[in-house]
Amino acid sequence: MENKRTLLWKTAASHGLVVGMLLVFIAIIIWIGDVGATGGMRILNWFVVIGSIYYSMKIWRDKFNGGIIKFSQALGFGVAVMFLASIVFGFYNIIYMNYLEPNSVVESMDLLEETYYEMGFSEEKVALAMETAGALQTPLFQAFSTVFGTTFLGFIVSLIVALFVRREGDPFQDAMKNVPAQTDSSN
Repeated sequence: MENKRTLLWKTAASHGLVVGMLLVFIAIIIWIGDVGATGGMRILNWFVVIGSIYYSMKIWRDKFNGGIIKFSQALGFGVAVMFLASIVFGFYNIIYMNYLEPNSVVESMDLLEETYYEMGFSEEKVALAMETAGALQTPLFQAFSTVFGTTFLGFIVSLIVALFVRREGDPFQDAMKNVPAQTDSSN
């Protein structure tokens, strides 16, 4: 029988793969449908993240942990799921930004430059900020920022969901499990 840690990572990996693929699917719908990040798509994205984390934690608790999970265990499992999902989504994001829609980087840089001017930055400050932002548009930085951002989002959501999923068990039963049963010898 495999140890609990290996089972945890295998379970988190399978759930993370599914969550990552769902996020990629939503991103592809947004791209193909040219709908942008509308309110409905944002709600769908949040529903997938929150629902997936809840479902994953509940499966881990009920199927592999005997119906008991501490807050910290639930939080850690949710973050592990989202970390692995973020790797899948990060690969898609690199492909999207560099091959499928390379103009998206240029458009976001133009929007950023416009925002700097609206904030009252001088020409020199805008030029320096744009140079720095441009240097960060490498595939490696894109992957890192996607993984970090998605994992952080998973951490925040997992903090909340873990409050609802945690089930500590019965402390009396835990304390008494190693005490031998006493037989009635009064007869």
